[in-house]
Amino acid sequence: MPTRKGKKSKATKASKEARKKRADASAAPRARRTARTSSPTSAERDYKALFQRKLTENHLFYEVGRIIASETEPFDLIKKIVTVINKEIPFEDATVYVVKKDMTGLEPFYYTGPLFRDAALDRLFLDNGAPGTIAATGEPVFLQDAALYEGFLHYPEEPGQSGSYLGIALKNESRVIGTMGFSNSRPRAFEVEDLDMIRTLAPLISAGFEKADLFKKTLELSRVDDLTGLLNYRVLMEKMSEEVRRKIRTEREFSFIMVDIDDFKRVNDRYGHLEGSRLISQMGPLLRSACRTDSTDICFRYGGEEFSILLTETTMAEAMAVAERIRRSVEEYPFSVKLNHPEEKITISLGVSSMTGEQQKSITELINEADIALYHSKASGKNRVTCYSEGCGMPAASDQDTHGKP
Repeated sequence: MPTRKGKKSKATKASKEARKKRADASAAPRARRTARTSSPTSAERDYKALFQRKLTENHLFYEVGRIIASETEPFDLIKKIVTVINKEIPFEDATVYVVKKDMTGLEPFYYTGPLFRDAALDRLFLDNGAPGTIAATGEPVFLQDAALYEGFLHYPEEPGQSGSYLGIALKNESRVIGTMGFSNSRPRAFEVEDLDMIRTLAPLISAGFEKADLFKKTLELSRVDDLTGLLNYRVLMEKMSEEVRRKIRTEREFSFIMVDIDDFKRVNDRYGHLEGSRLISQMGPLLRSACRTDSTDICFRYGGEEFSILLTETTMAEAMAVAERIRRSVEEYPFSVKLNHPEEKITISLGVSSMTGEQQKSITELINEADIALYHSKASGKNRVTCYSEGCGMPAASDQDTHGKP
């Protein structure tokens, strides 16, 4: 039979074991807490990197969205977006190509970086180099070592292939509209996360670019006369203001020509307004082709059957020569109304004015002088050029041939 002392010994032993188990159990959480405090686990490090990456990505999305909301010029929009991307992705050179409307190739739109200091980019065919490959397939190109790539990265004559490259396609719902490529002279400069970030941004950039491009085209349409394809009266006033300001700064003279179709009312009355509109529409390209082709002369539809030409850095004598060439071109041109009615003659009368030397005239004065000279051409028999001279006044009302104003 066990003694009391033996029972007490067993109870004490059991009690010690229980206390030890409780101590071990409480020590484990303390050890885990101590370990977390002293050195983060790999999972915690991954969460921190992921959080930082998401924060960067959100900031980049915010900046790109802000640019798209405020910028309406396509070139400036792309330039600002590329600059913002460079703050997060370490590229040295960047190119943006746009796909031509006929889908036959790519046109260089924007490029930046030391690689392009002495380079002149030209159009590319699809499948040609990294940009062409991206445009043809719609898939990205990601190169950790560009030396292993057989084609060029940015343009055909670029020197060397060392470094790293990532490029993505810009798409809308139906097709690829362009490509965007970035490179660094150091291999493995980009991470997969950089490519993922750019691919995520691509739809936003594409939508922003198309929005700005549409806005620009709409603005251009509002500045062009639908019937003739010439710039309209509003743009004429803008260009005239620019030339007056330039004349004040540089004292470079410029000239202005008013053009009116002779007997236009007769064409409308005899052959109908459709034939009259056809005559006006044919006059637009003819005037452009008869003017100088070095962008010195700018043609406008002034209103009705009247046209005007602004000649920058041009003297009265030079403007007179241009006007005479235009007059002959119109007289000899086979307008459709002449083909249908061989007896019909289509001619124009022109008036020339200039702002020369130290003269300071307003836009209204310059246009009025050309208009007076034009009336003198009408009163002198039409189909001729008259230059405005000081003191020249409006001819007698009975000698004038009325012509429309805008």
